[in-house]
Amino acid sequence: MVLSRHRGLVYFLVYVDDIILTGNDVAWLNCFVDTLSACFALKDLGSLHHLLGIEVIQSSTGLFLTQSQYITDILVRFKMDGAKVVSTSLAASDKLLPAPSGSTPVDVIQFRRLLGLLQYLVITRPDISYAVNRLSQFMHSPTELHWQAAKRLNGCFGI
Repeated sequence: MVLSRHRGLVYFLVYVDDIILTGNDVAWLNCFVDTLSACFALKDLGSLHHLLGIEVIQSSTGLFLTQSQYITDILVRFKMDGAKVVSTSLAASDKLLPAPSGSTPVDVIQFRRLLGLLQYLVITRPDISYAVNRLSQFMHSPTELHWQAAKRLNGCFGI
């Protein structure tokens, strides 16, 4: 929610039991917090550092969002933390098609797990959106070709 008064703005974000407040008028922001405190039990946790697994880094030019720890966890979980880094998310030669008869199947559960994790990563990595979407089209019956393309996508992270 965005509240405005004269030239002042307050941004108010609620997710379950977490509230993030920020704005450009400190006096009005403090008044807003005092009003909320009169109605609800609040605890000020200070500056924002993490939100839903996303690290928030504050600088003089604004906020920077990163999921570097999340990426590291994915790479470790799928035993790819030592893999070579690649510059493109999908190889141009990859012809991703539905599983032809006789193609090598892969563990559907692992493939779906990886794609689910990658879908959440798109929040801070929109550059992988196309590749994640393309691979998600094969979640019902992935083959070794689809699995290799998903592993290549993990190679883009360079951590």
